[in-house]
Amino acid sequence: MTKKRYSREFKEEVVQYYHDHEGLGYLSVARAFDIPSDETVRIWIKKKEKDGDNAFAPKSRGKRTHEVKKRIKKKSAPISTEEWEDPRDIVERMAFLEAENAYLKKLLMLRKEGRS
Repeated sequence: MTKKRYSREFKEEVVQYYHDHEGLGYLSVARAFDIPSDETVRIWIKKKEKDGDNAFAPKSRGKRTHEVKKRIKKKSAPISTEEWEDPRDIVERMAFLEAENAYLKKLLMLRKEGRS
């Protein structure tokens, strides 16, 4: 069974209806709006009492931008020029990194194939 999503306006309307008709319980309100569970109505009412006008405001989804920015700012320590005096060292290091990269790509591809 899929979970039904209700709009912010609909939730506000249900909560307002509950407050306008004080004699009605959660079940009666749920039936009036064709909501399968009275527990849903109870949760909305409690949330409205707790959070006020922002109770049903849309929530941001995904990663927060400041977390991403922090991750981008973190860089490895710069390599000193003393380590790379000989150009052959640079070529050797580059060859090693290219081989490592190819190995990791192949490993990733094999793992993806194994899951399929």
